[in-house]
Amino acid sequence: MGNNKKTILVTGGSRGIGFEITSHLLKDENLILLNYKNETKKLKRFISKNKPNIVPIKADLTKPQGIKKLLNETLNQTEIPDVIINNAGIALSAPLSYSKSKWEKTWDETISLNLKAPSIICREIIQKKIKTKNTKKLRIINIASRAAFRGETEDFIAYAASKGGLISLTKTLARSFGGQNVLAFSIAPGFVKTSMAEDFIKKYGKQHAMEGIVLNRLTEPKDIAPTVKFIAQGNMDHATGSTIDINGGSYLR
Repeated sequence: MGNNKKTILVTGGSRGIGFEITSHLLKDENLILLNYKNETKKLKRFISKNKPNIVPIKADLTKPQGIKKLLNETLNQTEIPDVIINNAGIALSAPLSYSKSKWEKTWDETISLNLKAPSIICREIIQKKIKTKNTKKLRIINIASRAAFRGETEDFIAYAASKGGLISLTKTLARSFGGQNVLAFSIAPGFVKTSMAEDFIKKYGKQHAMEGIVLNRLTEPKDIAPTVKFIAQGNMDHATGSTIDINGGSYLR
């Protein structure tokens, strides 16, 4: 791999935004460490087609052993990745009518994947970077949400809170470790047309999902991937700590 080729960890890369990000990054022949929870036929074909530029890492990041497996396999491939893209996430509906135990279970699962897993991944890799005195740049891109800023409907309290935490994680990493060549960025999409969004659309309808969007369609993964690629290539280093909104004009700040 040439000097411009990077080793990039992408979590939640089997579908939606993560899949599209991976597809874009492969155009530059980067080595993608592709994390996923479940293997689909589509993903299996995709991995096979793009060998040897994909290293598949099957791991459930809601579980400590899954995070450990991801880190072990990542650090077996490279001393330190050039880019970490924390994309894995869930948006589980949890109305207040749920029992206390069911509501808390949904909360814990959401926070575990959307916030705790990215935090642990960043901690372990940054810690190794500092211990080994590795001086190359490490770029971290966290996929957050407009919900971090405007809030969300009552069924998705945990989702909004987790994404707010992810924004704060990004800013703190940028401020704390910039001197060690760690750069951190957040992408805050609005409603994105993915399979993960189906739960919301089924409950509230497509028209509700389109509410506030000033363009003529829902945001799609293809609208997000080019910005992630632009950051990964090192074109926005002096914007470290910042958040880029991609929401079709539905939330302006």
